Amino acid sequence: MTSVFVVVEGIDGSGKGYVMMRLQEYVMGRSKKYDHLLLTREPTHGKYGEKLREILKTHKDPYSASRECLSLYTSDRKEHLRHHIEPALAKGYVVLCDRYKYSTIAFQQAQGIPLGEVIKSQEGILAPNLTILLDLPAKTALQRVLGRDGSNEKFENEDFEEKVRQNYLQLTRLFPHEKFTVIDASKEKEEVWQQVKKAVEDSGVLPY
Repeated sequence: MTSVFVVVEGIDGSGKGYVMMRLQEYVMGRSKKYDHLLLTREPTHGKYGEKLREILKTHKDPYSASRECLSLYTSDRKEHLRHHIEPALAKGYVVLCDRYKYSTIAFQQAQGIPLGEVIKSQEGILAPNLTILLDLPAKTALQRVLGRDGSNEKFENEDFEEKVRQNYLQLTRLFPHEKFTVIDASKEKEEVWQQVKKAVEDSGVLPY
């Protein structure tokens, strides 16, 4: 029984949803041994996640409610792990998660909370086998978001998103013992996927 935990991270508009879809297809088609897969995301639709969604839609200032966001994201993640991710891994599932603890580190640090405080809040949180970081300039990402749905949520601000991007890029230095792969997500969808596929294969996290 081989469980695998893969996380996809990146700023809004980086293409996480598309990569998650392709990853699901790839894993399920790779081997019949991968017949159990959990596709999940954060924030969840639990009580903490729903409160977060409300804040993201109603607080337009990206720097407001920073510590409330940190507390809610952390509580939501712990509940997510306890009730969904860890039970699935214990059964040998492949778990694919759209956003995880690294989003909290990148976003809440950008909101002004000291890095050490944010990292401390995530101590004891399970590390994935692989984190795929989709990287692109904030301007390009926001053009995609606005072209897609005209959305204007809390964190959709170019200067703020660029701070988040830079925070994401320091993760490999902050967590040298965790496995990351950084993908150029400014390319066309298929080219991005081919980069992701190669990175997953090269990482060796899928033994079959």
